[in-house]
Amino acid sequence: MQHHGAHGVFLFGGHDKPSTRPRGRELTKDESEGILFAFETLDPERTGFVSRKQLKVALRALGFDVKKADVIELLSRHGEESAERLDFQTFRKLVADQMSQRSILDEHRRAFQLFDVLGQGAIDFVSLKRVVRSLNMDIPDEELQDMVHEFGKDGMINEQDWLAIMSAD
Repeated sequence: MQHHGAHGVFLFGGHDKPSTRPRGRELTKDESEGILFAFETLDPERTGFVSRKQLKVALRALGFDVKKADVIELLSRHGEESAERLDFQTFRKLVADQMSQRSILDEHRRAFQLFDVLGQGAIDFVSLKRVVRSLNMDIPDEELQDMVHEFGKDGMINEQDWLAIMSAD
């Protein structure tokens, strides 16, 4: 079985200011690529900067239920409270801080919810196909059927099955 992750290149590192908050887990490659993708999406003119409001948009798109006050607190925690525009290094540091606080299990559950488009507590072939197509992934129907039958029960992959698949990496 092939794993089909996010596309893009992302170099993790840089000159982060020390944070008073303890460091969470390291980000996955897909999470790191997601940060770059979010920045590039919010900076279509390639100015190299995004606004504070765009940071909030990115965090919400990445599954964080943040409010303006949460963004202000995040900026303050990293000594960026006066920044109106954020370069990629700063944006990456702030988003990575939020992401690193989430557990891998939380990420796998969130991914399951994205695939469970009907909210039925299970992923069937049609739902899997819909999500795969929306992500512009080219996986043949036969392979998608095989995934559902190999990992699911009765043509459905429930959350427990999904978590077992995701932790097998």
